[in-house]
Amino acid sequence: KIFAREGFLGVSFSWILLSMFGALPFTIEKMIPDYVGAVFEVASGFTTTGASVLTAVEGCPYGLLFWRSFTNWVGGMGVLVFIMAVLPLADDRSMHIMRAEVPGPVVGKLVPKARQSAMILYGIYVVISILEVVFLLAGGMPLYDALVSTFATAGTGGFSVKNASIAGYNSPYAEYVISVFLLLFSINFNLYFFILLRNIKP
Repeated sequence: KIFAREGFLGVSFSWILLSMFGALPFTIEKMIPDYVGAVFEVASGFTTTGASVLTAVEGCPYGLLFWRSFTNWVGGMGVLVFIMAVLPLADDRSMHIMRAEVPGPVVGKLVPKARQSAMILYGIYVVISILEVVFLLAGGMPLYDALVSTFATAGTGGFSVKNASIAGYNSPYAEYVISVFLLLFSINFNLYFFILLRNIKP
């Protein structure tokens, strides 16, 4: 049985374990040779803190920078909510995991099953992410950069592939787009669901 206490403990220990495993690519490829520093980097991504042990990212392997930014994207909605959306979980008390993980002041079931709620939330998250990628591409940003910038925006953690972050693109258009999407991603996603249903009162 998973209750509120177990939900919070599960989320905490899962973040630790996922960070330990997620750090391995950085140490294997020696982008961050120090394992503790690599764990810090990945934990910063999953928790969307945005702190980094790297002093310069330009010139680092694209695959590892993609993974670094992807941790921001997954962490933005919650690592375990992502797992709940992808894997079938039989026990509906997994809602307590979702409450412990999802950002925002209020988290409730959008539909009777917690897994379906997770899928709806991630569906909205993916759609907004795709919209940002499209807007950044329209401004002339390369696809790879548009993807990693979107990952950084969605998690509001800010991992970038430029040393100067978004200022490195020297594009006011990109700065405006990212500013708008930072605001959109910072809103509780339950509200988007209610707006889609035109159920404005809640």
